[in-house]
Amino acid sequence: MSVEGSWAIHTVDGAEVRLRSGKIGLMDVEVSAPVSGGELQVTDAAIDLTLLLALDQLRTNFFIQTPARMIVTRNDAHVLSYQGEGPASAAPWSVTGHAKAGSVDVELTLTVTPCGPDGDPMAEIAVKGSASLGTVHLPLPGIGTVDDFSFDVDGRFALRPRDH
Repeated sequence: MSVEGSWAIHTVDGAEVRLRSGKIGLMDVEVSAPVSGGELQVTDAAIDLTLLLALDQLRTNFFIQTPARMIVTRNDAHVLSYQGEGPASAAPWSVTGHAKAGSVDVELTLTVTPCGPDGDPMAEIAVKGSASLGTVHLPLPGIGTVDDFSFDVDGRFALRPRDH
């Protein structure tokens, strides 16, 4: 599929990214945050993906919801921004960039797959990826230090063509 253009990520109707960790202490942690902005640009040379997540609106399980939001506030990490790029090739595309929020900066490679209906595959995209942060101290009750903190990223977004 040969596609060129620029699309805005539609930020309503469940546009969110889910982050899932492996076992931390006695539990797996799953966090979701709404997408507050983003754009996908495809040229004959490159793919560029920008995502903005509203971490100050993150959702997780009842036991760690308040401490997780306190971490966001304490680290001035209200918005996570991701900027990635990759070579133009046949979809799915691989984009590598940095996810930044407050003092956290994580290199992250995402696979971007057009998954819209037949006739308009660029109406929707799916993104997936994973990252490992190594040893991390999480000031959450009962968790503390995690020796190999890694997480998976998963999201699906509707796209709107940008008018030029």
